Amino acid sequence: MRNPSDESFFSEAPGPADIPPDVAHGGALQRPKTMRLHEGIEENLRFLIIEVEKQLQRTGAYLRNPSTGSLAKIVDGDDYIDNLKAIIQSKSFGAAAEGAHGQERIALLRTYEVIASNLERIADFCEKIIVQVGYIDRPGVYAKYDFTDFLLEVLAGVGLIEQAVFQHDVQVALGICRTEHTIDQMYAKVFKRILTELQSGASDSTQSLVTLLFIAHYMERMGDSLLNIGESILSSHLGERIKIGQLRALEDSLELTELSSHLGHLSLKAMGETKSGARVNSLLSREQNGKGSPLRSVIFKEGKTRKLVEERDSIARWEQLMPGLAPKIYSFHDGGEDGAILFEYLPGVTFESLLLNKPLAEVTRALDSIQTKLLEVWSRTHRPEPVAPRFLQQLSARFDDVLAVHPEFKQGDARIGDKTVASFSSLVDELLGYDLSLHAPFSVFIHGDFNVDNVIYDPSDHSVRFIDLHRSRMMDYTQDVSVFLVSHFRLQYLETPVRRRINATSLRFHDFAREHARRIGDTSFDQRLALGVARSLATSTRFVLDRELARSMFLRARYVLERFAELHRAGRAGDYELTREVLAD
Repeated sequence: MRNPSDESFFSEAPGPADIPPDVAHGGALQRPKTMRLHEGIEENLRFLIIEVEKQLQRTGAYLRNPSTGSLAKIVDGDDYIDNLKAIIQSKSFGAAAEGAHGQERIALLRTYEVIASNLERIADFCEKIIVQVGYIDRPGVYAKYDFTDFLLEVLAGVGLIEQAVFQHDVQVALGICRTEHTIDQMYAKVFKRILTELQSGASDSTQSLVTLLFIAHYMERMGDSLLNIGESILSSHLGERIKIGQLRALEDSLELTELSSHLGHLSLKAMGETKSGARVNSLLSREQNGKGSPLRSVIFKEGKTRKLVEERDSIARWEQLMPGLAPKIYSFHDGGEDGAILFEYLPGVTFESLLLNKPLAEVTRALDSIQTKLLEVWSRTHRPEPVAPRFLQQLSARFDDVLAVHPEFKQGDARIGDKTVASFSSLVDELLGYDLSLHAPFSVFIHGDFNVDNVIYDPSDHSVRFIDLHRSRMMDYTQDVSVFLVSHFRLQYLETPVRRRINATSLRFHDFAREHARRIGDTSFDQRLALGVARSLATSTRFVLDRELARSMFLRARYVLERFAELHRAGRAGDYELTREVLAD
């Protein structure tokens, strides 16, 4: 970076030849040749980079020596920059709409648009800074503050853009992102200095100090725009949107794996987001191993550290109890509030995918393997200590979240003639005592979130693995059974063949679990399962926006509680059995 004391740096810059190459273009770099996506977009983007560099130079010159001529050039330059941005956006959108490009090319077009928008924003901040100078009423105060270092840092970041985007250089893109951190530190120092002067009360220069604070703030906002640009280039290269915080977590997590060679060789693909808000991506190296084949994928999961710690600890417990059932953890990154885990990539498909896409015979084979694995888990983790599942307590704790999504479910008691119709909440309150009295005669180690999308089946060897294990604990096995059954029902597929397959599988699993309970003498299984299913049907509606499906699930939960309450009032709650029509359409 050039010495900030070099006053010639901010001399007027009428053309590209006058732009300092060491700052404006990231060193003595050759302009890269690019693959042309659409006529003129790359050239327009290069011109935009140059014009923003010139605008930053003009701003520095104006801050050193305000003049009417400099102001006019800045205003004219801003109009040209706005026009270039509009041209790039129009061409990028047009090229994307043509449909002639693959996903990588479309992602690059999006990146061009993000770069153009943020470069134009940097130029707008230049104009805002110039406007602020007009509010300075104490030239002596203004003279004590020099913003040259800010502008040099911004120029350094802008000068890296061309190489980062056109040569797909991840390390240079990271350099752009790090510029924002440097500018933030510079802003913090200026902010503290101005705040100290304002708080001292010894100066009558409040207007000038506040104005200087605005100028520093606009410099800081330029850093934010550079961060947006850097993250966009990184996302384009990795194949998935990523923030610098996520990337730092990814870098730290990769250190213990064979994929740690270079971020530029990695490809990121989104696999979804868990209900707890964690983001899950698969990560694949574009390099090859010693045998000439691509290195194996890993799973990168990031979210709240607390939940990830729970999952890490649960996986360690699973490894003790049932080695190989849970994915291996390669590394764990604790970033404070947010963290990340790098997992082994498990071969196979989710049971949900099988349900929706494969014939019944294949789904049944997979279900048989899952049932066999569950019997093994229940046998090997069996403990004689009774445990109370307290399903209706769980329902009560989550019912406000249900009402936030479906406020129509909140209803009071009603009367039809001389008959009182209890509200849903009244039914829950009526059965709470009985719910508390129900105990499984033993406890086992459960998955804790045993949905159809959290079970991986590999048809090549019929193996079964579990994922998303942060809720695992010693508990009543009907918790997992009820969740697995309801996760079938809430699949939003109404096509007759698919729905028939889902129903058949759900009922088959119900029969398996009920037969197991009969074999081991679990006499309260039906009652615990019924309350577990009612809980899952009702609370799962908070994840279902389809009003018709949510209403069907809620009414089924109500039906179970109504029938249960009738038997409970008659002293026959122990006779309740879950009817098959509750589980299937």
